[in-house]
Amino acid sequence: MTAKDVEASRVVPEHIRSVFVRYAATLQAGDAEGIAALFAPGAVLQDPIGTPPYVGREAIRSFFQAGFNDTGGGIRFEPEGEVRISGEHAACAFVAICEEATEPFEVSTIDFARFDAEGLIGSWTAIWGPENFRRLKR
Repeated sequence: MTAKDVEASRVVPEHIRSVFVRYAATLQAGDAEGIAALFAPGAVLQDPIGTPPYVGREAIRSFFQAGFNDTGGGIRFEPEGEVRISGEHAACAFVAICEEATEPFEVSTIDFARFDAEGLIGSWTAIWGPENFRRLKR
């Protein structure tokens, strides 16, 4: 894809920002179907980086549904700063807060996305590790 192709596509900063906002809203709502709809049919999700990827909407939907099942429902996903955008690529730091989990916790992440020409997420990589994980008190 050339720079001209990206400019002619739906991958404009306003659209990318709106997808990140919808991603956070669907996480909080515990809406695995809504999250999967943001991804291209053959999209790749790696969460966290270094783990086997989830490929395709159904695998991505199943990943999020399992996460909601494990954490007691929705996950509050709060941005730390603005979405950084360069063409079809974007990144944002977030804190994922799981207050309804049996043992409540939060984890700080940096999420990188690449968008396709239709404005759907083609790939999403979350970077976090054990040192970014914190238990919360009830």
